[in-house]
Amino acid sequence: MLKNLPIVTENLIINELKLEDLDYLYSFLNLKEIKEFLPDRYETKEELKHTLEWLINNYSKNKNEIIRISLGIRLKGQNKLIGWITYGPLPYDEKLKEIAYAIDPAYWNRGYATRAGKALLEWLSKNITDDDIFAEINPKNHSSRRVLEKLGMAKIKEDTWKKGKIVEDLWIYKLKRSENRANQT
Repeated sequence: MLKNLPIVTENLIINELKLEDLDYLYSFLNLKEIKEFLPDRYETKEELKHTLEWLINNYSKNKNEIIRISLGIRLKGQNKLIGWITYGPLPYDEKLKEIAYAIDPAYWNRGYATRAGKALLEWLSKNITDDDIFAEINPKNHSSRRVLEKLGMAKIKEDTWKKGKIVEDLWIYKLKRSENRANQT
């Protein structure tokens, strides 16, 4: 069971996704600007609904049984969903965990991804794990690179992502929690 949710920042509420978010998520995830950098593609709303139901079912599991945590990023005071942030296994090595996020382009360049990332990392360290955390990005996504750097992550590897006929370059970043803990003492 996930504890200490929602996560509240100065201007965001980060909480569980709901089935009522399906229509917004489907339209949002199919925006050209999002599809350009996000490897997950949902061809049909039914396909996304199945994934969303699976994610929602994860919320009730014991923290050691949770496979992926995906949370909605909402504007505080309006409860408007503007994106999502997630924590779960890397596709190529399920022992390693990653964070990923997507913000509606209408809300880009306002610091929301950085604030949500910092809040999620803090929440994870208090409630789930204090292990190292990774992130994968398309190297052309300069904004996401800046977000990861602001989160204290460093690029550790350049790689290629393949899914069917889709082949994309990707960079892998890492937040070394053990080094951050040592620096804080």
